[in-house]
Amino acid sequence: MNKLRAIFAFAALTAVAAFGQDRTVWRTSGDVQEGGRGTIVGTVADTQNGRDRMIVTPDNALSDQVTVDTDSVSTRYDGFGGTINGAPEIFVGATGFNEIRTGDRVEVRGVAIGGGIIRAERVTLLGRAVAAPQTGVGQTRTPTSISTPTASGTTPSTAPDRIGRVEGVLQQVNPEEGRLVIVTDRREVLTVRTPQGTPVRYHGDTYRVSNLEVGDRIRIEPEGGAAVTGNEIRASSIEVTQSSQETNGTSASRGVGALTGRVTRVDRTNNVIQLDTGRGTIAVDLRSAADPSGRPVRGRDVQAGDHVELSGSYSGATFVATTIRFTDDSGTTIEQGPAMPVPDNVPDLGVVTIYGTVAQTLADGPQLVLRDTQNNNRTVRIYALDDLPVRTRAATYTTAVQLKANDSVVIKAYRDGDGNYIAQTIRIR
Repeated sequence: MNKLRAIFAFAALTAVAAFGQDRTVWRTSGDVQEGGRGTIVGTVADTQNGRDRMIVTPDNALSDQVTVDTDSVSTRYDGFGGTINGAPEIFVGATGFNEIRTGDRVEVRGVAIGGGIIRAERVTLLGRAVAAPQTGVGQTRTPTSISTPTASGTTPSTAPDRIGRVEGVLQQVNPEEGRLVIVTDRREVLTVRTPQGTPVRYHGDTYRVSNLEVGDRIRIEPEGGAAVTGNEIRASSIEVTQSSQETNGTSASRGVGALTGRVTRVDRTNNVIQLDTGRGTIAVDLRSAADPSGRPVRGRDVQAGDHVELSGSYSGATFVATTIRFTDDSGTTIEQGPAMPVPDNVPDLGVVTIYGTVAQTLADGPQLVLRDTQNNNRTVRIYALDDLPVRTRAATYTTAVQLKANDSVVIKAYRDGDGNYIAQTIRIR
């Protein structure tokens, strides 16, 4: 009997040792070596739904990050639900990934595939900063089972909530990924998906999602009264009910960063232009505007048809521009030559962008003659040096004297006090 006990004890110790070798504890991304199996505990810093991927900040290295790839079919998620028939609710695959929220504290078990990346086999929820009800429907089953519980006797702990408008305060803004994170009045954390073109309305005007700021209080109209899925909703429209500036009492004007569009009308007397942003026309005040080099830009420097990018802020319904950049129709900034110092008694040179086709080349006369395609093919004469560099469609360079009749070009030019145009940059388009 003692011999059998000794054999059993030795076997148990061997099993424990084998388990210790099989499962290591990763504390930083540097510990995640290719081929190793182990666990890591940390906080979810971001989720990438399109790739079934999350970014985790380890408890032991708050300035570090580990990438966790999950499987949309087989990864198991524990602790995210309630109970079904007295057993913990289990989520598997994409259904479980939808339950993860930024700020969740989790334990991840899996296999390291190199480069600080873990392929997760199991994700366990350890804690959540803001309590909120789970919204998915999981199954209670063994990880190896492919069957689901029958309808009889199985009642999900929580069913998807169908909701109307949602109000909350912005915590994160990620317009590139079309994603916002808000905290609602019920202290729930929701991810808001914003399809391209989702309108943002503020004081009767329409803006872009990129114009939103952390701290803004917003009201979200879900798409078709859709259900909350994994604490996530898709917005059909967003209304800013209180801006962060109003909340902090710092300004009556709303800073929105950048505004882009095409000039449709110019009021040179009042230095006001009308800008078509693609979702409406906005009045822009240029009295405080300057180009990137600091040179003032006024109404006389802009033409209808110019494509511009502005930074500034809103004052009521008018956008007050502080910086203006001229772009081509593909959105690329048109480069300027270095600004030349001028005496104080010389009036400012106007900056204009002209889109046209060559009607007369420098080989045929002293000036380039263009048909302005943005203004009913009116004739524009432009002074240009023969050896002024010209950028071609292939991103190579030629010279102005090599331009041919009917070449389609974009010319950035100064306009002097006598109305003469002096070419600074030329690009063939």
